[in-house]
Amino acid sequence: MINVSGLGGKCLKITYLYHSGFSVELETCVLLFDYYRGTLPVWEKEKPVYVFVSHKHKDHFNMEIFGLAERYGQVHFFLGSDIKLSEKYLERNGVPASVKSRITNVGKNKTLEFSEELTVRTLRSTDAGVAFVVRVQGRLFYHAGDLNWWHWEGEPAPFNENMERDYKKEMDAIRGLFFDAAFVPLDPRLESAYGWGMDYFLMQAQAAHVFPMHMWEEYGIIDRYKKTPMGTKYGGLIADIREAGQKFTV
Repeated sequence: MINVSGLGGKCLKITYLYHSGFSVELETCVLLFDYYRGTLPVWEKEKPVYVFVSHKHKDHFNMEIFGLAERYGQVHFFLGSDIKLSEKYLERNGVPASVKSRITNVGKNKTLEFSEELTVRTLRSTDAGVAFVVRVQGRLFYHAGDLNWWHWEGEPAPFNENMERDYKKEMDAIRGLFFDAAFVPLDPRLESAYGWGMDYFLMQAQAAHVFPMHMWEEYGIIDRYKKTPMGTKYGGLIADIREAGQKFTV
């Protein structure tokens, strides 16, 4: 387990599962984001587990998450609105129909006050589904899903210009917010544009700790980013992820 500079107060236990999947264990609950592969930690049975799935792409969503309802008494699933699951579909995939009552679909640019403890806000993704802004126990977390500045070489200029505009619009909506932890794409497939989304996030919001994701196991991209002007400025906030299953106490 790697210790990262503290946030003050109670510690968070953050586990990088794989790709864009992370778990965050707080004092009285657990958050699970975009799990599709990797070994899940074992949490205390009495803790509520809140599961977030940004969209239906197979590298962000795995039906195995619904098995958590059998292991933990208090589990709720927040799914991007592009994920449509009927009771019959769940049953065909070995998931009890009763799990349906534990699922909440959340559309784009919505705010849901789920309980006194938990508020979920969404941003509109520039790819599919949503990004999540989660307030729980007085802490604030951001998980981007596939919300990123997707600038692809070879795409027509209007496509890339629209992508820039749409991404900046969503980031501007969280300008000035302070996140206890943020999970942000750093995708090497974008070539020279791989860090643009991270740059703009860091310019608009603040975070005690930033966890790169969507790296396709090319973890050296983190070291590369930390040598850029923005990476040099904010490198102390950025987690050095090296392998699936890596744990951080912050």
